[in-house]
Amino acid sequence: MTRSGKWLLSLLGILLIAIYIFALTLGDLRKHTVAFEYVFFSAFMLYGVACFFALQLVTVDRHALYGIFALAVVMQGILIFTRPTLSDDMYRYIWDGRVQAHGISPYRYPPNSPELTFLQDKEIYPFINRKGVVTVYPPAAEAAYALLWRIWPDNVHWFQAAMAFGSLLAGVLLAGLLRDLNLSPARALIYLWSPLLMFETAHSAHIDGLVLPFLVGAWWARVRERDGLTGFLLGVATAMKFYPALLLPFLWRPRHPQGWWRMPLAFVVTVFFFYLPYISVSGQQVLGFLPNYFSERFNVSPLVSLLNNVLKSLNLFPSMITIITLGIIVIMGFWAVLHPAENGETALRRCILPIAVITLFSQNLFSWYMLWLLPLIAIFLEPSKKQAGILVLPRFNALTGWWLFCGLVGLSYTFFIKWKTVNLAIQVQFMPLYLILLFDLVTLLWKKYSIGSEPTSIQQSSN
Repeated sequence: MTRSGKWLLSLLGILLIAIYIFALTLGDLRKHTVAFEYVFFSAFMLYGVACFFALQLVTVDRHALYGIFALAVVMQGILIFTRPTLSDDMYRYIWDGRVQAHGISPYRYPPNSPELTFLQDKEIYPFINRKGVVTVYPPAAEAAYALLWRIWPDNVHWFQAAMAFGSLLAGVLLAGLLRDLNLSPARALIYLWSPLLMFETAHSAHIDGLVLPFLVGAWWARVRERDGLTGFLLGVATAMKFYPALLLPFLWRPRHPQGWWRMPLAFVVTVFFFYLPYISVSGQQVLGFLPNYFSERFNVSPLVSLLNNVLKSLNLFPSMITIITLGIIVIMGFWAVLHPAENGETALRRCILPIAVITLFSQNLFSWYMLWLLPLIAIFLEPSKKQAGILVLPRFNALTGWWLFCGLVGLSYTFFIKWKTVNLAIQVQFMPLYLILLFDLVTLLWKKYSIGSEPTSIQQSSN
């Protein structure tokens, strides 16, 4: 990396830090939603410039890489001291940790039950959402809440720091994965400096921050063909938040002559290990609020809204979309098993497919649901041939559409302006993604069916 490049990254990092300091002064971001949107997208524009610089880096020295991580640590460190107001999920984490510390299963009673009155306080309890239902989180997440609570009971910023640390650890693992894929570890910046990652881990303290290192670790293990380790890490991620389970058939090596069973066995045993102590206490209630979760609606895309109207006209339930979505992923999973990836890089690229399907057809799409896509974007975002000084624009394809969407999804928080859906925000979020995906699909089909074909005049002249 040239000296001018280091100065550019340093300047961008300092400007981003200044933006996050300003966010710290806003206080309740729900009450200052418009100001938050200005902050978020100002950060995203600076972050975009940094990404366009990182794309052209073939090599990066150790000191520059340390600088990228150090600036990310400072950015995260600032937001840790904000009060989590964009989401109240973290208060449920603390509550579940408190309940377990008193020897009670979080799957047994909802927070407002008379049996838990003695635990209800004025600092955590009032901010818990869905007080009338038991927790929705899987057992590894609950184990993490219990551990974190015992280390520093009821401390909001401690939980934020833990989630931020998890996301940074995932960045370290991502840098190693990038090296194994013969890519510049500077691409980790595309993940580490994302405003989405900053606000959803250091500010909102979503459990995804702890899921990410296990998920990235599973991808790295797959590239190194460590099947047992891949299954174990993917199992921990799944036992912490269910969605990583969908990636198993895309990472599996079913035709491995000696150890085809290692990955699925390690996965199943790991998930069972985490569920066992909770099942022994709570039985079937261990699923908690999950069965009712799929009936909720938030940030519904134009495509899903259209499908809902079609289903309604046919007197079918909107839940059919969820069934169809899972059906598509199951079909893709069977295809992946019957046509195993030829190498780890291909397997990782295939993981984008179920993530894309879930996102496109989701009826309840919160912004932090996009966090698991960020490391894959950092790996596969392609530079184009268009260069502006020391910046390189990304190639106009699906990955660029997803990169952009991981910024535009921040508009989902406009809901808090008047506590209702802002239709313009929905359109701005999804329409660029639809158009880019459509363009990429048409381009791929054109290349597939035009390669090798010759114009009539050339064919005649050759005869």
